[in-house]
Amino acid sequence: MKKLGLTAVFLGLFMFLVSAHASNLSEPQQVIENTSNEIKTILKRDRQLLESDPSYVYKMVDEVLIPHVDLDRVSALVLGKNWRKATDTQKAEFKYEFKRMLVRTYATAFNELNDWTMTYLASSQGNKPGDVLIRTKVIREGPPVAVDYRMRDKGEGWKVYDVKIEGMSLVTNYRSSFNRLIRTSGMDGLLSHLRANNDQKAQISKQSAMDEEVSQVASN
Repeated sequence: MKKLGLTAVFLGLFMFLVSAHASNLSEPQQVIENTSNEIKTILKRDRQLLESDPSYVYKMVDEVLIPHVDLDRVSALVLGKNWRKATDTQKAEFKYEFKRMLVRTYATAFNELNDWTMTYLASSQGNKPGDVLIRTKVIREGPPVAVDYRMRDKGEGWKVYDVKIEGMSLVTNYRSSFNRLIRTSGMDGLLSHLRANNDQKAQISKQSAMDEEVSQVASN
């Protein structure tokens, strides 16, 4: 399966700068609009800090973006039948490590972002009440990118649970990778892989932050 670039993934999941006037937006579109405005403010205000302090980037992703992801729904869709087979302990650990992975993945792409605009196309209702498909087109450097958001509201506000970028589903993309690991190593093997990968990236980020601090002290 074709892999999605970090910038494309990040734009697809969470970068919601739109050109429509707020009064014309539906409730799920308004969630996208508000999130976009907050992210754009952060990018303009804190660009230097974002580039020099990985921990600040993780904090912004965790506080601004992740709350708009339906993590329970995404986790179940990503694992498919393996979610139903997993124990409660395995489910809880998967959600924890999957969230860590998402935060670090999108934090990595954060500083790659520049200006873009997004226009809304016709939305459609899903198969169940409180489920909607938001169709958009992202305009930035290069050809426009079609991005479709699956969102639902279960009484806690509208949240994203899948995104298709030029027809490629992020849920399907993750499911394909995770299923290969589960087939070879089982559910516990997947969890060990995610945990080790997350811990390794956390250590690299910590070291990078320390190196940056030392460099700044040396230059003064």
